[in-house]
Amino acid sequence: MDIPGLGNYTDYTADINSAAADKLQEKLENTKNVQDDEALLDACKQFEAFLWEQVYKEMEKTTKLFGDDDEEEGYASNMTGLFKDEFIQKISEQTVEGGSNSLAQQLYEQAKRNYNL
Repeated sequence: MDIPGLGNYTDYTADINSAAADKLQEKLENTKNVQDDEALLDACKQFEAFLWEQVYKEMEKTTKLFGDDDEEEGYASNMTGLFKDEFIQKISEQTVEGGSNSLAQQLYEQAKRNYNL
């Protein structure tokens, strides 16, 4: 069953995820060269936010299993998906800001130890 427009949306989200991963990789490489504590911590937080974003997206997919199959694929549905993705990104960033014992903090401390920063 072919749903018109779904392939374009899927390609778009895959491109966004790939661009985000590339941006994080570039940030980590620049951090290694600059050896700046603040940049390193920021890169670790972005990495953790990216991981949380993927978790939230997968969680959201499971809720569709129990949803209606009669959803229309059109402009309104695509815009809803776009706003949902933006919401997931923002909530992922807020999740990272949560506590001192976060994955980002652990990555930061380990990178400082390993690279003698």
